[in-house]
Amino acid sequence: MRLCRAWHNRKNWLFIGSPEAGPRAAILYTVVASAARHDLDIWAYLRDVLEQLASGATDLDLTPLLPDVWAAAHPAAIRAYRNREREAKAAAKRARRQRRRALARAKARRR
Repeated sequence: MRLCRAWHNRKNWLFIGSPEAGPRAAILYTVVASAARHDLDIWAYLRDVLEQLASGATDLDLTPLLPDVWAAAHPAAIRAYRNREREAKAAAKRARRQRRRALARAKARRR
């Protein structure tokens, strides 16, 4: 989660509507954050989870609704572009690190 998101949400909790809505909103935000962390299509995940909960198909076993278990059962809903973004970011970081080290080595040889 980015810092600015957390910063903007600080005051938003004051305007949730009622004291009972606060815990419900916290649960919903937690579910959405878990889906995002597992690179799931958030709307597909929420729709499926809420439909299963409403139909009573899960009874007391909520394990199939966990983001990692749900992702294994619904591979089409995984946002693959996130993996590519992470890999590109890591490659850029490695390249910057190699350039810095090469510059440091060249500086050390000149002395």
